[in-house]
Amino acid sequence: MPWALILFLTAVNLLNFFDRYIVHSVEPMLKLDFGLTNSQSATLGSAFVFGYFIFSPIFGYLGDRKDRRILMALGLLAWSLCTALTGWSSSFLAFVAARALVGIGEASFGAIVPGYLKGRIPDTLKLNRALSLFYVAIPVGSALGFIAGGEIAVQWGWRSVFLIAAIPGILLSLGFFAVAPERPVEQRRERVAKGFLGGLAAIFSRRDLTLVIWGYVLNTFAMNGIAMFVVRHGTGLGMDESTAATYFGFILAFTGFVGALGGGLLASSFAARLTDTVQGLLIFVAATTLAGSPFLCAAFLASSPWLFFSLCFVAQIALFAGVAPLNSVIVARAPQGMEALTQGITIFMIQLFGSAIGPVIIGAVADWLEAGPCAGSPAQALALGLQVATLAMALSGVLWWVASSRGLREEG
Repeated sequence: MPWALILFLTAVNLLNFFDRYIVHSVEPMLKLDFGLTNSQSATLGSAFVFGYFIFSPIFGYLGDRKDRRILMALGLLAWSLCTALTGWSSSFLAFVAARALVGIGEASFGAIVPGYLKGRIPDTLKLNRALSLFYVAIPVGSALGFIAGGEIAVQWGWRSVFLIAAIPGILLSLGFFAVAPERPVEQRRERVAKGFLGGLAAIFSRRDLTLVIWGYVLNTFAMNGIAMFVVRHGTGLGMDESTAATYFGFILAFTGFVGALGGGLLASSFAARLTDTVQGLLIFVAATTLAGSPFLCAAFLASSPWLFFSLCFVAQIALFAGVAPLNSVIVARAPQGMEALTQGITIFMIQLFGSAIGPVIIGAVADWLEAGPCAGSPAQALALGLQVATLAMALSGVLWWVASSRGLREEG
């Protein structure tokens, strides 16, 4: 396999998630600085999603027809410059606008990479092993965002976090000019016979693929909702902001590395024993997600920060174990020649209905509880509101289990 290429793309993906999660690490500072409610504060973390989900299908459509290296390079450069712009934001609205622009740049990378790698690595199980390494960047980058973001903000203020984060992206964007396309652009154009609307119809005509995507929506709802409020939940258990962000960051990095890499390799080993490898990957994802849901539920009921983080440790391994096989399933079941469009549509849905809505709904539930049943106890209100994430995680496992049923499998 082209390991140098995979390592380079993994480094860019690590920066991608570092950039996303530095907002979460400084959320308490932003809330105080701008004087925000829980719902408004959640919007800060979801703002980049509005550019990300709108432009992901567009870049997915272009990614099946244009040189993907150029699209990814321009996207990385754009999001890095807009990250720097975030650090200069003087108001709540300016911050939201800058983060939305960051999402436009990130859309070109997220929508294109899995399909690009499939073009270079056609075998589904080998692709899953490559994606197992690629998606290790999600927890590691997110953890670095929590840890480094929190530490930098304590030393030099939250604005410096975004200015520093912009530098490596500008440099890495030049690396794409050394990357070769997976096949000539002209050949890929010939394989895409349908337009955008025809592609949508082809994608959602596959019932198993549709269920997989909706399960991904619920899973992203849970993960992003937890990430947005976990630092403040930690302060409600008696920890200071920096300590809570650091502990969660280290746990996120370790569980994500073990879960994403180990889970991906175990999924390949399990699926290789079945006739239908795609079904095997789905069974693995469903089983690990359902097994981890009770631990997440118990975590938000814990009154001790150490018990909370211990239970989160198990739940996070379960969450990350399915990331690589899930994306392998999506590109494997995508209509031929429409891998990038399928990934773009998937990103559109998981970001709109998962990342954007998840923190807002959890924040709104916490606000309602704080104003009513949990009046006078904001920490308890937030803890109960976060159980919405537990429900979403469990439902995602159910949908993936149903999708793995042979009764819903379709060829084509």
